[in-house]
Amino acid sequence: MGLTEFYKLRNNFILIGLTGRMRGGAHEVGELLNSNLNPFNHADIDNEIKEIKEKNINEGLKYQNLQQFINYPENWKSFHIIKYRNVILLHLLHACQNKNLDYFANNILDFIIGIGTPNGVFTRERFGSTPENMKYLQENLLPFLKNINSKNCLKSFDFTCSNLNDCLEGKDEESSEIYSFFFGQHFEEFSNLFFEILDKYSHILRIRLLHILAFYLRVYGRLSLIEIENAEKIDLKFDKELGKIYTVAKTIKFILKSCKYNINGQRCNVVVDSLKNSFEINYFRERFAGFYLVSVNKDENLRKKDLENKIIKFGLKENLKKEIDSCLELDKIEYEINDFKNGGFASPDIENCIQKSDYHIYIDKELSIKNDFSEKEQEIQLRMGIALKQKKVITKIIENNKNKYTYKSMHLQLMKLICLIKQPGIVTPSALERTMQVAYNAKLNSGCISRQVGAVVTDEFYSVKGIGWNEVPEGQTPCGLREIKDYESGVVGTSPIYTEFEKKGKYKEVTFIDKMKESINSVPKNYTQDENGRNCPYCFKSFHNAFEGKDNQVHTRSLHAEENAMLQITKYGGQPLKGGNLFTTASPCELCSKKAYQLGIKNIFFIDPYPGISKLQVLKGGNSDKSNPSLYMYQGAIGRGYNKLYEPMMSIKDEITLRTGIRPKESDENKLKSIKKLLENKFTNEKSIRSSLDELLEGKNGLDALTEIIKIGVISKIENNKH
Repeated sequence: MGLTEFYKLRNNFILIGLTGRMRGGAHEVGELLNSNLNPFNHADIDNEIKEIKEKNINEGLKYQNLQQFINYPENWKSFHIIKYRNVILLHLLHACQNKNLDYFANNILDFIIGIGTPNGVFTRERFGSTPENMKYLQENLLPFLKNINSKNCLKSFDFTCSNLNDCLEGKDEESSEIYSFFFGQHFEEFSNLFFEILDKYSHILRIRLLHILAFYLRVYGRLSLIEIENAEKIDLKFDKELGKIYTVAKTIKFILKSCKYNINGQRCNVVVDSLKNSFEINYFRERFAGFYLVSVNKDENLRKKDLENKIIKFGLKENLKKEIDSCLELDKIEYEINDFKNGGFASPDIENCIQKSDYHIYIDKELSIKNDFSEKEQEIQLRMGIALKQKKVITKIIENNKNKYTYKSMHLQLMKLICLIKQPGIVTPSALERTMQVAYNAKLNSGCISRQVGAVVTDEFYSVKGIGWNEVPEGQTPCGLREIKDYESGVVGTSPIYTEFEKKGKYKEVTFIDKMKESINSVPKNYTQDENGRNCPYCFKSFHNAFEGKDNQVHTRSLHAEENAMLQITKYGGQPLKGGNLFTTASPCELCSKKAYQLGIKNIFFIDPYPGISKLQVLKGGNSDKSNPSLYMYQGAIGRGYNKLYEPMMSIKDEITLRTGIRPKESDENKLKSIKKLLENKFTNEKSIRSSLDELLEGKNGLDALTEIIKIGVISKIENNKH
């Protein structure tokens, strides 16, 4: 029994969304998944697995089983790649379309220049905002748009216009034409050359152009130069109307449906490179059971070096510092952006995207390797930066007696993900994964309304010693259970869930209660209607800091997750943590880092970087490197992805039995013992018969004797029936 139908839903449609910071490796992962050749069938991967097996035989066997699975015929199938930038370009073509191809080309140029025309309040340069870049576009982009190859692409776009209109109007019908266009050679070549021309003038201006177009697609649901110009004049930042927020996501869904429709029942693997808006991610999570969000990140120095190499490749060496500084500034903005807190949902918010990821890939080092792939595959491998043959050079190991941690290569992380998607539970989680999942689950206990964080401390063998989450001390009420309307009703003054400061505290002559009432009265009275029946908690730290005109973290009511986990051991008793590990869903702040340092924690594993200087100021502040804890970005499954990937569809024992038919073969002697026991129970009160039965069934010929008895009995029964 092959169980093909059993896993059909898993194997026939896999959708992976990539996210992460600029030059974090998402593009390289997408290109690798797009490879026709199996990227995991390689001698260098064999060598890495062998090294893992020498250090930890069980962990090595896991990767050996994964490689055996992925290398089995038909278990690897390449992914269609949907590049986010190509989806934006598709909308740009749609906004500029004209049956006259020369007008079509002019419309594209005019649209790009129109966005940058200095009629708004933006301060950073865009395409179209200076005479120099406008001249460059006219001399380089326009001739490209009007050459014969580009015209062929624009002409073929005419067949997809009506289909894209259907998508934008919500009809969302399957289309072979949009599939042929989007995944066709003409459009891919057109897109690559189009963006290359922009990049050769300025990489940051090209990125800004895509950001602007994507932003307004999420705000207005279309690209209209008039709407964009009007919005720029009023300095539009936020738009609480969410009706169009999923425009790009719906377009990707439209392309996905066309992909599934044209493949006609065959397996459809798709990777989206890359998603940077968490609300679009929610759209895919809610609509596709086979969707997995993968966060890809690199070593910080490596990420900056990759950006530098990319800019140099475009011939921008003279403006290298300016380009790099501008790119890193934008990277920081799109990572830390908090527009959603003020009702703006159309901006990128990378931090939220990373927090929602099902699987985390981290690339530690990048070195060139030689391999047996084709030239195209070699180029992908080089960009991936996995020096498998020089694993000892790229591996970071914690030298702490028995406590060692080794980063897995990019290939192994990706191989593990694909195998677990196709065959959930094919291997069990690593020690890091199971411990970080405990921390992840722990954070859900937090009553903090700003951010939930979970933490776990273990000994050097990853045995859990303490679990914590950011929460108020025991005996106090979490912020999430309190109600700001209590200040209006007067409940605060008598309720035990509020502190003495909240009841009687003052700022000069104004009480904390008066300041709270003033804040509540500053919004319309009907604010309760938007609560949808929910309570309305408030963050004491935020209000108190605002009233004082300061930004002081010490006023938070909650203990941090890391210190809470460490304090559990003191509170309830336990073992020392020296040489142990700290797992936290956010890297520790300066205060928690000092506590971990003092306790002798050697390894700190985290998912999402926490702002601050804890790494440079505390964790690298020892007199020697040996005394400094090591900080590691997490690799592996997490959250709901952990359960989806590691929970088997049925028990492995039952599945293997069904697949192979192999069962324990019971001897005739054991079968005879079972039969004898049944017969003895029937003759409980007849000792002579039981005694005779024992004599007949003893020895090697017992089964023959029983067969003869049954034969005689059957014949006798037949003869009696005749008479």
